Amino acid sequence: MAFKPLPLLRVSPAIVAAFLASVLILLAPAIWNGFPILFYDSGDYFARVLDGVLNNGRSIVYGAVMTGLRYLYFWPLAILQCALTAWTIYLVLRTHGLGQRPVALPLALVGIVAALSALTALAWVASMMMPDLFAALGVLALYLLLRKRDELGRFERYGLVALIAFSAAGHNATLAVVVALLAAAVALHWWRRTLIPRAGLKQAACAVVITALLVPSAGYIFAHNFAWTPGGAGFIFSRLVQDGIAQRYLADNCPDPKLKLCEVRHALPDKADDFLWHQGDRGPFAHIGGFEGGADEMKRIAIDSLVQYPLLHVATAFTSTLEQLVSVGTGDGVVHDIGYTYGVLEDKAPEMTLAIAASQQKRGKLEPLFEKLNDVHEPVTLGAIAFLPLLLLLAWRRGAMRDTDWLAATVILALFANAFVTGVLSNPHDRYGARLAWTAPLVWSVVFAHFLVTSSIWRERLARAFAATAITPKAAPIEVSPQKNER
Repeated sequence: MAFKPLPLLRVSPAIVAAFLASVLILLAPAIWNGFPILFYDSGDYFARVLDGVLNNGRSIVYGAVMTGLRYLYFWPLAILQCALTAWTIYLVLRTHGLGQRPVALPLALVGIVAALSALTALAWVASMMMPDLFAALGVLALYLLLRKRDELGRFERYGLVALIAFSAAGHNATLAVVVALLAAAVALHWWRRTLIPRAGLKQAACAVVITALLVPSAGYIFAHNFAWTPGGAGFIFSRLVQDGIAQRYLADNCPDPKLKLCEVRHALPDKADDFLWHQGDRGPFAHIGGFEGGADEMKRIAIDSLVQYPLLHVATAFTSTLEQLVSVGTGDGVVHDIGYTYGVLEDKAPEMTLAIAASQQKRGKLEPLFEKLNDVHEPVTLGAIAFLPLLLLLAWRRGAMRDTDWLAATVILALFANAFVTGVLSNPHDRYGARLAWTAPLVWSVVFAHFLVTSSIWRERLARAFAATAITPKAAPIEVSPQKNER
């Protein structure tokens, strides 16, 4: 069966219907909630443009989009995020064996989006007013440009460049992962040019350059400050606090009149989040001046401790990376008590107050739900990650890499890069893992869909199974009436 393409979109009505259905499925958590999902930091992103001030770790680029799509209670932004997700997954499916299957492609799109929404954190991440979603979309867009450029239309390539640039501009960790993947692609190109075409590398590099220009330019336009998103030193140092490296350094080097932390070193907490956010105005972080005032001191301790305890740094970095790799729970930090965000929205967007108050999140319905969801989400996601190397092992034994093997290799590298960047340069959180980990089940979904569509083996085996179990109707027994003995 074939569908006639629509004249302007150049895709069939079935694809359009599947795309719209996929967007609706991804929006399901927000629809059930009655409002797009909010996080602790959502208010901070929203306030960037309205306050005209750069803030630590909060991209003003994403904040500008969030502010521009604020009307109708952030629903336009939620729809846009879900639409970009469905479009990216559609491109992955189309370029992995389903492009010439007009019936299978829309069915696979809806089926895979529904499965990922039910079994992973995808739909919750896509419905959340945070740049987290773009960690995965940036990785997939980069992969498509590098490996599948020739199967994409011109405007699709432009769209992927824009998606990579915006994703990387939305969060420094995403930029670091994209740069790591791009560096690996450059190395592969130098080793064997046919693996990674130069044209794809150029466009991917162009996306990173756009990011480098976009972030400070947005800072200048909206905050009159041509600067990068600040706050990196504070997040790195908070991990040193959590791992005990900062405490050991202070114990070995205090008293030191140049270190304010020596005065309050016994008040350092055991958790990074407590150091940054939970000790108030009298805590050690506030004592040294916070992100800006304490930046120089935190940088000094981080560098000096690396010189004094190199093996300890290596050991804790390794542990943090592994811990982050397996931290993939859905709903981390998505709670009802996010007073700062509620306060920002009440002050700067009071029209949203009633809708927020009526949401399931505000009424405390999400936390118990996430506990039940993670009984499924975590084992499915971790299982998909654990078995991804199996595809590369099979490729090695086969002596050739298939498209899905390249996709698996990209996702594995991205997961490790993300685990290092967020686990070591910040500190491990389920949220950092969940926003990217759904790409592992996506790989297996693509493998399964490709197998069902392109292989006839399963059909033959299914037919044989039915034939073996089929019951052949038996002929009705012929009753023989007893004959009488004749004399």
